[in-house]
Amino acid sequence: MERTLILIKPDGVERGHVGDILSRLEKVGLKIAGMKMVWPKRDDVDRHYTLTDEWVQGVFAKAKQKYDALGQAFPYSEAKEYGAAIKAGLMEFLQSGPVVAMVLEGEQSVALVRKLVGATEPASAAPGTIRGDFSLDSYALSNGQNRPLRNLIHASGTVEEARNEIAVWFAADELHDYPHSLTNILYDPLHFTPKKG
Repeated sequence: MERTLILIKPDGVERGHVGDILSRLEKVGLKIAGMKMVWPKRDDVDRHYTLTDEWVQGVFAKAKQKYDALGQAFPYSEAKEYGAAIKAGLMEFLQSGPVVAMVLEGEQSVALVRKLVGATEPASAAPGTIRGDFSLDSYALSNGQNRPLRNLIHASGTVEEARNEIAVWFAADELHDYPHSLTNILYDPLHFTPKKG
């Protein structure tokens, strides 16, 4: 079964949305394999935010597109420089308070959680998503204040990223396999077959 990592960021914790977020994730049928509250250490945050070329190009393109749409000049000319600046801000933000780290398990959990979380920018996130319902932060506001987006939650972007991130935040003995009440309903192909009688 696929596993993914989420972090409820300091803004989500301080605003009292841990229960709201957890409830959304559980109600869809995801199983909690591990959960804890931790005040992140610099080394953990540094390992969490890896500067891959794909990530750097992605955040650069997304931000530049937003600036272009607003008719504003983008202040960075190189993706690598922008990626390093974003990582520094994200690291500082994630270390500013406690986070709730969770490993969730379920069919295609990485893609499912990303869908439930919504777009990176809460102002662009669809209603019904976690970010769309619980935050209004925007690139314009965060850039104007020279800070990262306060978007409540991090969710792994790929299965490989999830594996790497889970290893940063959880030891093997902190992850649990146990019977879940929805296992038969969701995954047993014979559960809803007619009963003989």
